[in-house]
Amino acid sequence: MTLSLNKFLFSISFALDLAESEIKCTSLKHSKRVAYICLRMADIMGLSDEEKFDLCSYSLLHDNGLIESFCNFTSEYNLSNVEDYFNVVNFSEHCSIGENNIKDFPFLTFQKNIILYHHEYYDGSGLFGKKENEIPIFAQLISFADTLDTNFDLSNICYDKKELILDFVKINEKKLFSKQIVDAYSILSESFLFWGDLEYFDEVNPLEKILPNFAIEVPLESFLSITKIFSKIIDGKSKFTAKHSVDLEEKSLKLVEYFNLDDETKLKIQIASNLHDIGKLGTPNAILDKEGSLTNQELFEIKKHAYLTHSILSKIDNFSDITKWASSHHEKLDGSGYPFGLTSNELGLEERIVSCLDFYQALVEDRPYRKSMTHKEAVLILRKNLSDYEIDIDIVNAIDIVFDEK
Repeated sequence: MTLSLNKFLFSISFALDLAESEIKCTSLKHSKRVAYICLRMADIMGLSDEEKFDLCSYSLLHDNGLIESFCNFTSEYNLSNVEDYFNVVNFSEHCSIGENNIKDFPFLTFQKNIILYHHEYYDGSGLFGKKENEIPIFAQLISFADTLDTNFDLSNICYDKKELILDFVKINEKKLFSKQIVDAYSILSESFLFWGDLEYFDEVNPLEKILPNFAIEVPLESFLSITKIFSKIIDGKSKFTAKHSVDLEEKSLKLVEYFNLDDETKLKIQIASNLHDIGKLGTPNAILDKEGSLTNQELFEIKKHAYLTHSILSKIDNFSDITKWASSHHEKLDGSGYPFGLTSNELGLEERIVSCLDFYQALVEDRPYRKSMTHKEAVLILRKNLSDYEIDIDIVNAIDIVFDEK
């Protein structure tokens, strides 16, 4: 398949923004502003288009480890306060998790330890004590942009703030930042376009305008490996879904083999399984981890995730089949599902496989309000839903055969 890396990257970054807005003490689109600052600095420093693309990718993904790290923290300390997280947790954990997560991303140039060292400072006072040339230049740029966006409100710019930021940068030369970074920023700070783009970031969407455009041919097998990155991030959102997408993908392979589907469809269903819950990155953990029944408002909130999955994936070219299969995992044959209310004549075998398997997988996992069910108990629940014409009897029978514990 031909993959527009730009569209894929922006789609995924939208999903990560949804999750980070709950965790970070910065405003929404933090990672996009970091990427924009980095790209403008890269122009001045003479980086190639391929290097710019990779720098943007790393910038948009730099905090991807926060989701799993925050979940680990809330599980270990039984706390959910964001300030507690930043005060108590070993903050370097999210750098290590994030570096490991992105190892299969299709970068165009060879870089190393960019996510791992994105909280290092030039004088060695960062999380890992790396200093000067021990810190890759991409990591230095991300650290610089992250520091600016974290410490200053870049959505409201005036002359005094512009000068205040420049003074801050110059004061921290050879402390937080290298001379090369400070010199490049001193030039960038004189650009009125730069400040205008930051202040009106949502309206003008400058990042997508300045990022070099790349499209590559990606075999479905390789793209499946890429989506495993994001299934891990999605599952890391809650301790109760720690392996949900991963297990669903593994089960989907067995089920499509049972139905003897062609190789392309097999791979696409596995990809859809990996990404089906990407919209849950926008669901508050207080709802995902709640013990007991949900209120009507909480149910309304959690149902948004299927819509968000569709919104995120539909931005990717040549992805329509996968988008439909992934975002239809809560549709029902009688039209009572969501987000689209599709009916049996609008739901093909692929959608039915993903939705029915998702139902089954949820039943055999622990949830905050109940323990996991056995295969036999889960199939009994599935069969009860047959009488309401909600799920496919052939797929329920297949699940019973393929995953029977005997």
